[in-house]
Amino acid sequence: MKNNFDELINKYLDNEIDSDELNTVNDLLKNNTEFKTKFITQKYIHENLNEIPLHSAPTNITELVMGKIISKLSIKTQKNYFFKGILAILLVFLFITLYFFFSLLGDLKIVQQTVSYIDYSKNYFQPIVTFFSKIIQNDIFRTLSGLLGLIILLSFYFSLNSFKDFKNRIRQF
Repeated sequence: MKNNFDELINKYLDNEIDSDELNTVNDLLKNNTEFKTKFITQKYIHENLNEIPLHSAPTNITELVMGKIISKLSIKTQKNYFFKGILAILLVFLFITLYFFFSLLGDLKIVQQTVSYIDYSKNYFQPIVTFFSKIIQNDIFRTLSGLLGLIILLSFYFSLNSFKDFKNRIRQF
């Protein structure tokens, strides 16, 4: 019945009530004190809400809000050449690996039967390949490549943490 009270009061205040419901409201106002207090309270609120002046938002509200958000973030944009250097080193290793793969591809019997650019490049780059193979077999190179791998893993860890920190700062707004 209380939901019905709210519905009747809202219809009355919005001038959407029919004659049967109006008679019900009048009877309830005379006989039911709970309905009467609720009716008076909602009528008072409804009248006072209509008296509140409406203010429109400024035309540039979006720019003002975004300016405040950006000023709170205070993100320093720094050029980070470390990641670009690591990517360049990885690309060099990728090209070296691809070259070794294609040079070993020339040792296959199927490929040896045909004359190709691989034979020409293998003869041309043979001194370089032997030089790099000696370097790769060296213990110092293995140690340095292990350290490089560790540096790469640490850089990914720190970049992931900085991304999480940035994400948490955004969530604070």
